[in-house]
Amino acid sequence: MTDVWWARDSGEEAHLVPGPGPSGVQPELVDSTREAVRKAVRDRIPGYTPDWTNPDRQDAGVASVRLFGTQAEPVLIRVNRLPEKILAEHLNTAGVRRRPATAAAALLEFTVNPPDGASVLVPAGFQAAATGTDGDIVYETDLDLYATPATLAAIAVQRGGALEPIPPGPNGPGRPFPPFGAEPRPGNALWLGLDGIASPYPSLSLGFVVAAAPPVPATAGGVAPSAAQPLLRWDVLDGGRFRPAEVVRDETAGLRSSGTIELRPPRTWAPGSPPTARPGPALRWLRLQVVQGLFEVPPPLVSGLRLNMVAATAARTIFDEPLEPIQDPATPAERRRLRLSQVPILAGSVVIEVDDDPGIDLFGTTEETASPWQEVPSLAAYGPADRVFVVDYDTGVVTFGDGVNGAPVPPGFRNVRAVRYRVGGGAAGVVAAGAVNGVVTARPFVTGVNNPFPATGGADAEPDEEVTRRGVEELRARGRAVAPADYGLLALRAPGASIARAHGVPGLHPDFPGTPIPGVVGVLVVPPIEVGATEPPVPSAATLRAVADYLAHEVTPAGITVVTGPVAYRRIGVEARVVLDPGQDRAAVLARAEDAVTTYLDPLRGGENGGGWPFGGAVRHTPLVRRLLAVDGVLAVSGLSLTAGGLRLRPCADHAIPPNDLVWPDRPLLIPVEESP
Repeated sequence: MTDVWWARDSGEEAHLVPGPGPSGVQPELVDSTREAVRKAVRDRIPGYTPDWTNPDRQDAGVASVRLFGTQAEPVLIRVNRLPEKILAEHLNTAGVRRRPATAAAALLEFTVNPPDGASVLVPAGFQAAATGTDGDIVYETDLDLYATPATLAAIAVQRGGALEPIPPGPNGPGRPFPPFGAEPRPGNALWLGLDGIASPYPSLSLGFVVAAAPPVPATAGGVAPSAAQPLLRWDVLDGGRFRPAEVVRDETAGLRSSGTIELRPPRTWAPGSPPTARPGPALRWLRLQVVQGLFEVPPPLVSGLRLNMVAATAARTIFDEPLEPIQDPATPAERRRLRLSQVPILAGSVVIEVDDDPGIDLFGTTEETASPWQEVPSLAAYGPADRVFVVDYDTGVVTFGDGVNGAPVPPGFRNVRAVRYRVGGGAAGVVAAGAVNGVVTARPFVTGVNNPFPATGGADAEPDEEVTRRGVEELRARGRAVAPADYGLLALRAPGASIARAHGVPGLHPDFPGTPIPGVVGVLVVPPIEVGATEPPVPSAATLRAVADYLAHEVTPAGITVVTGPVAYRRIGVEARVVLDPGQDRAAVLARAEDAVTTYLDPLRGGENGGGWPFGGAVRHTPLVRRLLAVDGVLAVSGLSLTAGGLRLRPCADHAIPPNDLVWPDRPLLIPVEESP
């Protein structure tokens, strides 16, 4: 689709050259060759000296241009060799900020044991902990939870007039099952039977793990085709009659994704049995019924279903903390920079109030007033009356205005207060199932906490080498999406999106494959990859919507429709015969060799420059051989072949990847062989 409007891009990625930093590479800020300097001067000649038309090498002006190019070359080379740390700081001054750490999320299940069988309130902010390598990792609940001591005793699916029981397992069902049958129709229903001495009240929380189909494309800035979604209804079976249960919150969007559902059942709720159920003990039954409409895609599968579940974030909330001033010799008379005590800070979590009293009310006769100030990415676009501030999430430094860009902080003692902010984040919060099992907050009748399913999300702060790689491209984009590459780059700024890479394609609409659509930009989103993942990552529907809305409302020119969707992956396997150094540990050498291959093909860390495998392109035999030979302990590669989509290619063959797709590496097969005499 490179023939749709402005598809031709001028350098979609920064050109990387060897550098002195830890990554070994850094972007080329400017073209430092003498030929480039001379060409830039020649291009300006018609505009400044149109009467100079003699291009002869003997001309004094031509000689001056050539001399200037020769003298400017070493200066520009030095500009391109700034240390990574200094380059990152310069980019930060220019408005390119490091992407902060993001926090992992998990579904926590609470166990309670009240003597009367009534539900127990677990308030939002309840803390539980998982033991990590660097200490405990604290998780905080995001919402209030009324935990019931009742248990989930039965699960059944109703299709037509029949009720099919689902065998129990450790996480609810014993196996994944379609909650409304293989072909959901109006009247089909999911039945849940609760066993307990008292009915859950005032709310009941259910956690679902859904193996859903890939999310549908999200569109912003235009109209996209959409189908009506089926209507679902929750009821309780009160004795022999049905009563409605109000849905307070549904994070699953009608069992289309994993999350929690909070219901408000009636205060009293008599046990009973479904009309078509087999004889058994009386339970308190919930029914989720398809009222009307059909599912367009194959129905989702429910693989996990538990009671008393609530979303939690790997972070701690700090309340009511006065900011401490920073002694800055450069600006001793200004109170521009203050500090928060805890780091790293989660982006967007800082809420600051400033006392409007300048400190002249000595006797306290005036009522105190405090004004909320707003966090912004940069002070550059704000005037002297704007109450804004900027937060450095790594150091905790909060910078206020100087009276020109942003309002200054009024004088006073401890009059700047953080109402709340959250600290934490990082990949360490992505813990395995069952790891969050320590109760930190004391609460009556709460006897235990657990995460039945692994945590998701969570990423460390962007390293310096990634900042420098991305920063040069951001300076070129200047905050506006004009060229296709700008859309993928600026998508990384979308608030609330879990995104590691993105790729803009002109004319691409997932609903019309193979047909370029003028006025449409397709943005393919790659979410972070969890440690040990064996399947390609798929962005959530919320991430696709957040990216589409941000690009359409903040950076896209008028008249452009932005459509976001998941990227397609091509599985690639590598089989190689390698000669190993007999003087080294064979297992260690093979592990390093496998890591070299998988890293080279990795969607986020792969490619020739380590910035992620390029979208499209080809997997070539020669670079893979070079990667293996660069591993300490690999003496030779006597043969290498690729497997694409399960099909083995002939030895030494390259494999083309379709445009806009990415590679997903299978575990390489390395076969040690003896060196030929």
